[in-house]
Amino acid sequence: MKQAHVGTLSVTGEGQVKVRPDIAWIHLTILTEAKVAQEAAEQNAARTAQLIEQMRGLGIPAEDLRTVGLHLYPVYSFEEGPDRGRLIGYRAEDTIRVEAPVELAGKVFDAGIAAGADQASSLSFGLRDEAPFRAQALVGAVEAARRDAEAVVTALGRQLLGVQSIEIEPGGGVMMRQTARAELRVTTPVLPGELTVTARVRLTYEFI
Repeated sequence: MKQAHVGTLSVTGEGQVKVRPDIAWIHLTILTEAKVAQEAAEQNAARTAQLIEQMRGLGIPAEDLRTVGLHLYPVYSFEEGPDRGRLIGYRAEDTIRVEAPVELAGKVFDAGIAAGADQASSLSFGLRDEAPFRAQALVGAVEAARRDAEAVVTALGRQLLGVQSIEIEPGGGVMMRQTARAELRVTTPVLPGELTVTARVRLTYEFI
């Protein structure tokens, strides 16, 4: 009796899980200009301390506040005339990243502006714990790959055997949908949308 030939088939599956974010990151920047570098740095440090106190007043713990930018640089005149290019002072810049629950994001934004933040940007959203959603996405990826493999071998009139190898492909992770923030009002509303947690696997099956 002729033994059936064992072949291999590699398939890729992708799984996605939609989830509402539970954490937001807001970048708040304080800018101060002064004639003397030390004066600019000291004034900016004092204003930044006030901003931090404002955040603490919202219940944001110290470990969720992080300095992500600290700069001091000269300012030159760009006006036409003999003073063009002359040093006219110094600018200090501190940027604080605030990590907060999504429901506090609008209040953090408003409180930051009220505390003297000159810029507020890079509002983004994420998950405190991605692991359980990543696991769900992996299950979906394996099921998708198995369905494709079964469809192929059935079309060939063959029989699917076991899995020879499994590879979790790089990439995937959390993808953020487009978000929106309405114009500044008493409390700025923040609309975080959904996050998509994605996982991809490559399975190699044997079939006869």
